[in-house]
Order: sequence, then C-alpha cells, then structure tokens
Amino acid sequence: MKYFLVLVLLFLSCSKTEKLNDFSLRVEVNGLKKGTLYLEKFNDSTLFKMDSAFFKGNNSVEFKGKIENPEMMILSLSYENESKPKQFPFFVENSDMIVKTRLKDFGYKVYSVGSKNDSIFRKYLEINKKFNNEKLDLISKSLEFKKFKNNDSVTLYDDKLLTLNKRQFLHNANFAIRHSGYTIAPYIAVTDLRESITILDTIYKSLDEGIKNSKYALELKSLVN
Repeated sequence: MKYFLVLVLLFLSCSKTEKLNDFSLRVEVNGLKKGTLYLEKFNDSTLFKMDSAFFKGNNSVEFKGKIENPEMMILSLSYENESKPKQFPFFVENSDMIVKTRLKDFGYKVYSVGSKNDSIFRKYLEINKKFNNEKLDLISKSLEFKKFKNNDSVTLYDDKLLTLNKRQFLHNANFAIRHSGYTIAPYIAVTDLRESITILDTIYKSLDEGIKNSKYALELKSLVN
C-alpha cells in the first residue's frame, strides 16, 4: 500500500509538470517560399538554437517543447542568399500560440495569439517606438543647429531629449508595475530599467506572488538584494 501511494503521487506530479510545461508555436511568414526558421533562447547571455523548421512551399511551421515559465525567445529566419538572418523576439508561454508576420517586414509587423505576455510586449514596443521616433527627431534638430554653431538651440533640444528620456523611463516603469501579474513585468525591469535600483525594488515588490519564482523575477531579485 505504501509503495502504491508513492507511485500514485509520482504519477500525479509528472502529469502536472508535463501539462504545465507543454507549448506549441505555429509561425506563418507570408511571402516566404523557402527558408529555415530557428527558435532560439538566451542561456547565460549566449544565444543558442532550440529547434528549427523548414519552409518549402508551406506557409507555416510549428515548434513544440517544454518550458518552466513564460520566457522571451528569438525567432530567427535564414533564407535565400541573405548574409544575416532576420530576427525578432517573442514571448513563449505554456499554451498553443500562433504568430503571423510577412517576409518584407519580418518582425516589424507581428500578429500573435495565445501568449498574453507577448500581446502586452507588442503594446510596450509600439509605445516605445513612438518615444524613440521623437528622440530621433530631437537629435536630428540638435545636430542641425550644431552645424550653424547655434549653441542656445543645441542646448534647448538636448534638454528636451533629456526630459523625453526621463518620461520614457518613468513610463516603462509604470507599464511594468501595471502588468505586475505577468512575467513581462520583471522582464522589462531587468532589460530596460537597470539604471535605478529604487525602481527595480518597487517593481519587484509589486509582483504577484505567482510571478516571483519566474526566471526574470529571480534575476530582478538578485539585482535589488
């Protein structure tokens, strides 16, 4: 009886783990006739290939695997005679996911379903793209005035750039706090907000308990302790 109970508990434990860790990711690349798509992830700051799939007239490929928690991975596409692969990040979750993009703007226009963290990440990228476009405009104007040695105007636009940087930083911090129930929150903290220990600590304390054992939350914890 004792051994029977142990076996039952082991079976239930394994079943639960497998159920939690399974993921399926289907990727469609419109306009691609032939190429290889790689699913990659970082391990100790080194990017390595987890799996690969081939496009040969088919309009989609599928990856399957297991992960402990939602995690940022890289979709990397090699095709024809391109010297460098096209890449973009995607938040993989323990679910069935679909990603759609086009060859001509691979990674720039992405439609995804099945990953809540990735949906939030796409909104985050969109807002930051607007900030970055504003910054490029200010830098361009500052450089223009430098040509004419108009130091007052250069200072004006450099000050505007500093203010915009602060606005973007605070926005990203608030964005992470607003989404403290998702793994995207500590991910944003450890990738974009390392300049302020106070902000990192605030974000960590705001995390839901269920998130605090995730990969990025543990990394965040190590930065504030």
